[in-house]
Amino acid sequence: MFKMSSITLSNSSIGAKHPCFIIAEAGVNHNGDLNLAKKMIDAAAQAGVDAVKFQYIRANRLYVENAGIFRNQWNEEMDIYKVWKKTEMPSSWLPELSSYCQQNNLLFFTSVFDEKSVDEVDPYVSLYKIGSSELTHIPLLQKVAKTGKPIIFSIGGAELTEVQEAVQAIKAEGNTQIGMLYCVVTYPAPLEEANVKAVKTLQQLFPDIVIGYSDHSFNPIQVPAAAVYQGAKIIEKHFTLSRNLEGIDHKMSLEPSELKAMVEAIRTTEQDMKLGKEPRVSIDNKVFGKGDIKLTAEQNELIQFVRRKIFSLKDIPEGERFTSENSAVLRPGNRTKTVELESSVPLHPRDYEQVLHSTARKNIPALSILCTEDITAAP
Repeated sequence: MFKMSSITLSNSSIGAKHPCFIIAEAGVNHNGDLNLAKKMIDAAAQAGVDAVKFQYIRANRLYVENAGIFRNQWNEEMDIYKVWKKTEMPSSWLPELSSYCQQNNLLFFTSVFDEKSVDEVDPYVSLYKIGSSELTHIPLLQKVAKTGKPIIFSIGGAELTEVQEAVQAIKAEGNTQIGMLYCVVTYPAPLEEANVKAVKTLQQLFPDIVIGYSDHSFNPIQVPAAAVYQGAKIIEKHFTLSRNLEGIDHKMSLEPSELKAMVEAIRTTEQDMKLGKEPRVSIDNKVFGKGDIKLTAEQNELIQFVRRKIFSLKDIPEGERFTSENSAVLRPGNRTKTVELESSVPLHPRDYEQVLHSTARKNIPALSILCTEDITAAP
């Protein structure tokens, strides 16, 4: 039996002896329509989840503008910057959605992707989510940790050393209310790659952190139920009102009836565990995996597209000091390949504070990935 921490919220707790905390991931499936967002909250409440999470995205603070074309699992090509630009949630929605969730006895919170967004959403949330692609975005982790509010982050596509660094960055700010979700960054994730035993692995490695699972598979029941059986105290799953809606995430999301079935499977599994019984829910053994924490080749390829780098935002002449106006930590998209061809070493997001105390060693074109040879310590 593993010792587990708890996350304390205003009127509930997550972890330890508490029921599994179930998050309906609305994400960006609102399609820019406030009424659709509210209908999603209604559906989530009817399904019996504990929380609804949206993604608060600003495209110009997420990807470099010329990030390029992305081909998804359905072989559809899209300009990744334009796609995320269309998903932006107006900040004016935040108080209304927060209040609407409260009326439905649901916790409202969001994923955040940049430091400025933390300031914008903070008055309306009591909990934060950091997506797996932002795990190495250390400045963002530090900013969220400083709010003192609980943080749940996903670790799909991360090496164990990166997970440990993320935990240390949060704790260094005095924040110990942490939840960690294992996930597979394949969309949708095949059941044979689910590796649900990773929940127990993470419990052993991080006994003071609440461990859960963010499931990207199509099946509404098998992976969530198996994860709970392994001890997961948080389950997160994307949902939509209809997979026929247009948008980047609808096709890989559960519909309302499936979301409800997932909640019922989780609660049934919890009841069976209390009675010391095997789960009544049918679970294929292939979802359990070996429990190791490592990247597949496919996940590694995706991570290179989304893993943050430090960019110049404009032409920076030799000798000019780096500032938050002329540089930023952004996702590179296809621009990573340019750096690889030049055999340069890109700076890590953790180095951004150092960059802001440095000057350009040479003339740097706009929208370049900053590398070690581009900076020199400021006098």
